[in-house]
Amino acid sequence: MKPNKDRGLTEINLTSLVDVSLTLVIIFMVSSPFIMESGIKVSTPALEKAKKVKQATELKAEIHLKTDGSLFLNGNIIQSAIFSDSLKTLLALSKSKQVVISADGEVLHDKVIAIMDRAKQCGARKLSIIRRK
Repeated sequence: MKPNKDRGLTEINLTSLVDVSLTLVIIFMVSSPFIMESGIKVSTPALEKAKKVKQATELKAEIHLKTDGSLFLNGNIIQSAIFSDSLKTLLALSKSKQVVISADGEVLHDKVIAIMDRAKQCGARKLSIIRRK
């Protein structure tokens, strides 16, 4: 059958459209587990609400990380080796099991996240991150 030059293209080639569509389906299927991955829920309360909450609750565990790597628990310097045991003891006495974490500006995020993980493993129910001036 000879192509007719007077008539234009009468059929649309769907092969490339199907290929692109299937490729997109595969990409969405592969990337969907990453979207559903659990993470840390962060909420930022209003300043007035934060002041009321701070006055209403007694903070039992306050952790501060310094740039030089030193670790403070409730204002006292503590060795990293005994940090978990001390925090477990402190959280056992606490009703709210809340831990407040702060760090100097130059401390890397992964160190703060590691401390958050250790606090969670020690029994902390609520984690708060504050910024010191």
